[in-house]
Amino acid sequence: MRIRQALILFLCFGVSALTAAQSGSKPAAAQSLPVATSSVSTDTLLSGGPAAWKQIAVKRVALNRTPPLYDTDEPATLDIPSVDVRLARAGGKLLVQLTWHDATQDATVLAEVPNTPPETRFRKVQTEINDRFFDAAAVMFSKQPATGAITPSLQMGDAEHPVEIYYWNATRGAMLMQAQGRGTTRRTGQIFPASGAYQSGQWSVTFELPDLPAGTPLAFAVWNGNQKDRDGRKYFSVWQVLE
Repeated sequence: MRIRQALILFLCFGVSALTAAQSGSKPAAAQSLPVATSSVSTDTLLSGGPAAWKQIAVKRVALNRTPPLYDTDEPATLDIPSVDVRLARAGGKLLVQLTWHDATQDATVLAEVPNTPPETRFRKVQTEINDRFFDAAAVMFSKQPATGAITPSLQMGDAEHPVEIYYWNATRGAMLMQAQGRGTTRRTGQIFPASGAYQSGQWSVTFELPDLPAGTPLAFAVWNGNQKDRDGRKYFSVWQVLE
């Protein structure tokens, strides 16, 4: 099956963000993220679903739509206006749970790739579907805390402010990426602990991040497969700063 969403993933995290949100003033108090300290194990937070997180304070973060990237893109309505964010420090890690409403579950099980080199296979099978896309989410953070009034560009950071992107796809799973500006995003070949569950029209996805210090800027993104989201076509937030 041909899958495009994760192949050219990040043209930018928010090409329509305001200049002030991209590289301007430090986020105000309304854009700060509370972080709880949890005695629950990281495994429990990863696998326990909403029940394991019910005591953790939630922050509702507004999402924006990127403008059309391709001439063939259909107009996209704001079907997912916000994402609920919960953060907890546990076991020397920072756990981030993103929860959002989505009327459709866009995911599938990929066919197993043969354990032989492509050039030795008898024949290649043409994909049957080339216009299906999958739900996904990501957390992007600066590799260094914000200093003074400057935050990294939302367009994948820059050379002086590199970013890491923890990306989860409902079909492909988790993968870690890095970037130093628009057009520089690369896969690291690494994965990280993550889990996702869809129930009653709602996604809950949990990421295990390093134990980032207070003052670190984070931004969030959501892809809605039903709206043909892929690459830079997505929902995104402005920077939020860890308390």
